[in-house]
Amino acid sequence: MTRRRQLAAALGLVALAAPVAAHAQEFPTIRDRDYTLDLHQGAVLGSGRIVGMGGAAVATAEGSSGLLFNPAAVAVRPATSTGTWDWDWHLDWLTPQIGTDFDNNGLTQETDVDLIDALITGGLVGQYGPWGLGVTVMSFAQPLEREADGSRVVPRVAVVRASLARSLWADQITVGVGLRAGTFSIARRMESEAGAITETVDLFSLTGTGLEAGAIWRPRDLDLRAGLSASLPVSSEEVEVANCDPLACEGFVLPERAAAPWQLSLGVAWRRAATRWNRTVATTWRDERYLLLAADLVVTGHVPHGHGVEAFSRMQLQPSGRDVGVSPRLGAEYEWLPGRLRVRGGSYWEPSRFRDPRGEDVRGRLHLTLGLDVRIWQFCFWNERYRLRLSVTGDGADGYGNGGLSIGFWH
Repeated sequence: MTRRRQLAAALGLVALAAPVAAHAQEFPTIRDRDYTLDLHQGAVLGSGRIVGMGGAAVATAEGSSGLLFNPAAVAVRPATSTGTWDWDWHLDWLTPQIGTDFDNNGLTQETDVDLIDALITGGLVGQYGPWGLGVTVMSFAQPLEREADGSRVVPRVAVVRASLARSLWADQITVGVGLRAGTFSIARRMESEAGAITETVDLFSLTGTGLEAGAIWRPRDLDLRAGLSASLPVSSEEVEVANCDPLACEGFVLPERAAAPWQLSLGVAWRRAATRWNRTVATTWRDERYLLLAADLVVTGHVPHGHGVEAFSRMQLQPSGRDVGVSPRLGAEYEWLPGRLRVRGGSYWEPSRFRDPRGEDVRGRLHLTLGLDVRIWQFCFWNERYRLRLSVTGDGADGYGNGGLSIGFWH
C-alpha cells in the first residue's frame, strides 16, 4: 500500500471513530458554583386518575387530587354534592423508579425500586357554598445509582400546594389562586451490601415559593369543559449548605442556584352519558355508564444556565431546560360497571429537556398509561353516605416505568 493510500485509510478510520468518541465523552466536570440546577420533572406525577389518563387533567380537575394540576379544582364539586358544605381527600402511592432513565436525560442507571423512597401525594379539601379551600403535599426521593464505595446520592423533593377558589355565575366559571412552596435537598447515603442504610450526610437544601392560578369553564347543561392553569417560576438564590465547604462538600461543588420553570396548561374535556355532565344530580351517587375524553397542552419554560440533577450527582454539568418544551396529552375514562368499576387509559409526549455530550437534544419519548378504580367500601359519617375506591395505575415509556395505588372517595 502506498503512503498516500495509508494516509487515506488512516483518515477514514479517524472519521469513522470520531462520532463514537464524541458520543462516549463525558460532560464537563463541575469546577465552580456558577450554575443552576433545573428541578423540572417531565413525566406526569400525581394522583392515580391523573397518571392513568396521561396527565390530561386541567379541564377535569375536581377536589383534592385535582389541585395538583389546577388551583381552581378545590371549588369544583361532584354533580351529586348539593349541600352547603362538603369535603374531599386522597392518598396516592407511586413508584416512578421502575426503569433505567427516570429523567429522560440519556444517563442510565440500575433499576432500584425502594418502597421507602416511593412518591407519596395526599390532599384535603373543604368546601362551603361556592368556596373551596385545599392543601396537597407531595414527597419524593430518587436514590441514584450506587457508587463503588457503597454510597448513593439521594435528591429529595417535597412540595406543598395551598389554594383558595370560588365558583361564579351559577358554577359555570370557577377561578382559583394558590401558593406552591417546595424544598429540595441532596444527601449522600451510605448503604451496606444488603441495602441497609448505615449513614446519611446532608449536602445542601433550598426552599422556594411561587404563585399559581387556574380557571375551569363548565357551561350549564352541556357535556363540555375547558380549563386553564398557570404557574410562575420558583427559584432559590441561596443554597443552605450543611456544615461543609460548598467548593468541596463530600467531593461535590455545590450550586449557587436552583429553579423550577414556569408552566402554562390548557385543557378541554367531553363526557358522553345518559345525563348531562354540567348538571346537578339529585341522587347520592351518579351511577351510570359514561365515556370521558380529555386533551391537554402543557408548555414548560426554560431555566437559564440550567443543568441536570443526575449529572450533578456524577459531578458533571449536563445542560438542561435551555428551551421551552411542549407536551400534548390525551386521556379517556369509561365507567364499565356503574358505581363499581372504571377503566382509563392515555398517552402523552415527554419533550426533550436535556442535551447530550455533543450538545444535541436528547430525544423526547412517548408514554402510554392505564388505570382502573374499584369501589371497595360504603359507609355513613355524620348522617352522610360515602363510598371508598381503590385505584391502580401505570405509566410506561422507553427507559421509564411508574406504577402505584390510590385511595379516596368514589364520586
